[in-house]
Amino acid sequence: MEEQLLAEMKAFVAELERKEAAAVYAVPEEAFKAIRRAKTLEKFLHDIFAQAGGSGGIRLLPYIRREFGIDAEAIERFDRWAPYAKDRFEEALHEAVDRADIRAGNQGVFFAGTPSKKEAEEALRLLRDVAHAAIEIQFAAGRASPERYVAILDAQLRFYALPSTYQAGTEADYRSLIAADRLAAFAGGDETAAQALRHYARAWYQESGHAFLESREGYFDYTDVPKYLYALTGEQVARLRGDYVRYAEEQFRLLRTKPDLARGRALIAMLEQALRWQPL
Repeated sequence: MEEQLLAEMKAFVAELERKEAAAVYAVPEEAFKAIRRAKTLEKFLHDIFAQAGGSGGIRLLPYIRREFGIDAEAIERFDRWAPYAKDRFEEALHEAVDRADIRAGNQGVFFAGTPSKKEAEEALRLLRDVAHAAIEIQFAAGRASPERYVAILDAQLRFYALPSTYQAGTEADYRSLIAADRLAAFAGGDETAAQALRHYARAWYQESGHAFLESREGYFDYTDVPKYLYALTGEQVARLRGDYVRYAEEQFRLLRTKPDLARGRALIAMLEQALRWQPL
């Protein structure tokens, strides 16, 4: 009797699971009304920009739910929304982004100083570009074109370069943004997208006039160097390697005057890795 009860329960639950998996859902009309009412969206733009600069890929659903008051259950079923509902919802989000503005009192979210009108307009355009590309990636469900990832990186680099924006566009900001492991994580496991990002970042660095990847002072630790070899030419790698070799020579002279076993081992590890660095 117990076995029969268990079998009936399993069959019943399995049927519920089958129906749930096969179901498609509409989006509540209130969600579209909320999106149509949205105008400023500073926090939404900021959250998308910040996420796109991190290592977690593109996952906008929590921001969409918060910004537009979407029901949690509806968001949880995002993967099973009816195709027409997804298309309509994505279009509504793009329209909202096109209407987005940065109010004068909220400029501190994006600017460390006071921007000119021209800079503020350019920054807003770049923030919208990031948001549009991120929305496309979110709704493409893993099938987004690598060009959309590159569009985000391009807009971020241009945003950093503006005179008053935050991030300030320091060498540390750029280094964090173009690290190979960061780009791979941002691409969410899509190697084609990660490769496109590395290709773009290398071209940007080579054309930028920067040289912060070519000297020891540009790195917190020598173990970080492999993250950036993809962006360097053979001559630049040789220059960087030579800088570390000279540093090792200087430190070895000091080590001879004051022997320290741990320091000696650390210098050997650094030099061995530096001698292995090759352009990718």
